[in-house]
Amino acid sequence: MMTNNNMSRWCALHTAPKSERKLMQRLNAAGYTAFCPMQIVFKKWKGQTKEVFAPLFPGCVFVEETTGVASFVASQHAALLVDAEGKYLSVCADKAELPAKFVHLLK
Repeated sequence: MMTNNNMSRWCALHTAPKSERKLMQRLNAAGYTAFCPMQIVFKKWKGQTKEVFAPLFPGCVFVEETTGVASFVASQHAALLVDAEGKYLSVCADKAELPAKFVHLLK
């Protein structure tokens, strides 16, 4: 049995659509570990098809759970997602399996 030491507890953040990258950059600049899974999407502009990167979960960014992250997130006009009991939605995973575990958590 292999143990993975890269497992971290990640919280989900909600932000305005199309501002996920900015929030992720601000979190990383402040010393927090943030992650926003991206996908390639084909968009049509003026008759041309362009390839762009779009968030896998629009309006959602993941941040590694650390002290002080909640207050920093509040100052950035974002919010930590909570469940029906008022607890933060968090997942214990590494970056590779984070999207799959988050989808499973939302079911």
